[in-house]
Parts: sequence; structure tokens; C-alpha cells
Amino acid sequence: MKLLTTLALVLSMLAPAVQAATLKIATLAPDGTNWMKEMRQAAATVKEETGGRVKIKYFPGGVQGSDKSVLRKMRINQLQGGMMSIGALSHVTNLTQLYSLPFTFRNLDEVRTVREAFDPYIASALQDNGYVLLGLSEGGFAYLMSDSPLKTSADVRSKKVWVPEGDPVSQTIFVNGGVEPISLPVSDVYTSLQTGLIDTVAVNPTTSIALQWHTRLKYATDFPLVFLFGMLVVDERAFAKLSAGDQAIVSRVMKETFHRLDLQNEKDEQGARQALISNGMEFVELSEEDKVAWRELAAKAMSDLREQDVYPADVYQKLTDTLNSQRQN
Repeated sequence: MKLLTTLALVLSMLAPAVQAATLKIATLAPDGTNWMKEMRQAAATVKEETGGRVKIKYFPGGVQGSDKSVLRKMRINQLQGGMMSIGALSHVTNLTQLYSLPFTFRNLDEVRTVREAFDPYIASALQDNGYVLLGLSEGGFAYLMSDSPLKTSADVRSKKVWVPEGDPVSQTIFVNGGVEPISLPVSDVYTSLQTGLIDTVAVNPTTSIALQWHTRLKYATDFPLVFLFGMLVVDERAFAKLSAGDQAIVSRVMKETFHRLDLQNEKDEQGARQALISNGMEFVELSEEDKVAWRELAAKAMSDLREQDVYPADVYQKLTDTLNSQRQN
């Protein structure tokens, strides 16, 4: 009996101690938004289901800086994660650009048709490079919004157009259209609209309201350019410190949370568009000729981007084949 007691004591000393972990996560989402309410509820659920072993602390409203700043702080373990634009890690893997190419999707049903098959490509590539993908968030379609009506590429050439910092796709598209875009982090856009540094952005209705950009804009070109996604990633080193069971709990809770958010975002986008119209924003219709011209411009940019290996051409071809098959049926 004494031998068994001694053996149990030794084994307990050798077993790794389960330590509490706090995942500090930054986001641009302002506090009080539905997104933050859902994220805080997810944090509460994780804490409860892990018996307090895993806590999640958020830093909302961009207080930790741009995506680039958040990634730097993750590298030095000042932060463990961030909710950021889908292209923020394009320098790590071009698979993050899979959904971000112009005119890929025509409606939300098409987006959801491909996600089950193609989300794993993005998650696997990020995992190979040291990041765990906890969720992809459907943002909605982005429209060009400006202080004057934009119908043609000639109209856009006279504008001061913003592109997200580190976004080669938007950069190439506008440069091919004869525009010299201004690259800025998302956190600098509102101030730049106020000062006149920029006067045109590509954004979805909900974000334009949440970040107050709509107060500086009067017109939206009613031709969706690209479907926007955000992603929640955590540093793999921090995630690996959690037990396998706790990792599973965090992953499951976040998956359920992002599913709810996607359904809510769909409703919010519809409401935000109507709110913009009610507040005086005019959605400018394009002629069929203008639409063809925009698509031709995007096709030229896609060719250039493929040569630069900005997006995964082979996987993207599979995605478009899936969409074309769906459209034919």
C-alpha cells in the first residue's frame, strides 16, 4: 500500500500542471456592438466550460493599433490573438486571399456554398505558419463609397482612394485603373476622411456605419466589388499551452459564435443599407456597359496578381469551377 501511495505521488509530480491561461485578443470592433457582445458571451462560455482554466480578454476599438501592430505584439507575446482583415496575413500565405478577389461571388448563397470545402485550405495554411484560425466572419459585399458619384474608371481616377495597408489585391486593381491609391491602416481611415487625405473607400454598409465613415460620404456605387471577411487568429504557441480538451472547447465555442454572427451580419447588412439610404446616401446605378468595363479592369488585375503569386491560382480555379457548376444547375 505504501508503495502504491509513493508511486501515485511520483506520477502526480511528473504530470504536467494545468495552468490558467489568458488569451488577450485585439479587435477594431467598437465596444457595445453586436460583434463584441457575442465575443464577450463566447469568452464567458469558454471560462465556464474550462472551469476557469481559459480566459479571454478583449481589447476593442482598435486600441492595440493596426493589424500590423497586432501581429507584431503577437510575435512578442504581448497579445495572443487578433480579429483582423482576411488579407492581414497574406505575406505569410496567399491562401488568405482566396475569398478576396474581385467579382468572385454574386450573392451570399454562393459564399456559403464554397466555405465548407474551402475554409479548411485557409485554416491549414495558417496552421502551417504558426497561427490557429478560430473563425472567419462574413462581412458582406464592399461598395465604392465617395463624396461624389462614381460610375466609370475615369470618375475614380480623380479621387483619393483608400486601400487597406498591405492589401496587394486592391492596390493592383486601382493601379491598373490609372489610380494611385493611398494605403492606410483601417484605424486611420476616419481621420483621413475628415482631413481630406482620402475621399473614397471600398467598404460594406455595416462597417461604414460602425466606424462612422458614412458621415463623410454621400454616394455608393451600387455594384458589389468583393465579399469581405474578417478572421480571428491566435498564436499557435499560446494555443498549444492549452490542454487538448480546452483547445477543443475554445474551437467549438468560437465556431458556434461565428455561425451566429454570420446569420446576424446578414440581417445587419440589409438594415445598414436601408439606414444609409435613410440618412441621405445615394446608391448610384451603373449601366451594363459600365459593369462590363469594371469586370474587364478586374480581369486584367487578376492576371497580374496571378503572375505575382498573390493568390493561390490552383485552389482559386477549383473554387470558381465549383461556383460555375452551381450556377449551371
